Amino acid sequence: MSPRSINTILGEIGHLHDAQTADPDRKLGTLRPHDARHTFAFQLSQTSGHNRAELERRLGHANDRYLRLYTNPPDDIAAGYVEDL
Repeated sequence: MSPRSINTILGEIGHLHDAQTADPDRKLGTLRPHDARHTFAFQLSQTSGHNRAELERRLGHANDRYLRLYTNPPDDIAAGYVEDL
């Protein structure tokens, strides 16, 4: 299956979900496979205690730039850090 086909299928899943969901807080918007990778990386970082070796192994990146990119929290979670102060 081509990357474009996967992106199209996931995008449709997001649109179908949103069409059946009345609560605006539960709407997904456009789904992309790369978003799932970021979510996985962030959760793995949290769960593993930011274990660099595990992140490198699972994500396939040893470069600090990519590890930071993938393990930065989503905006809503980062905003919560400030609210909790």
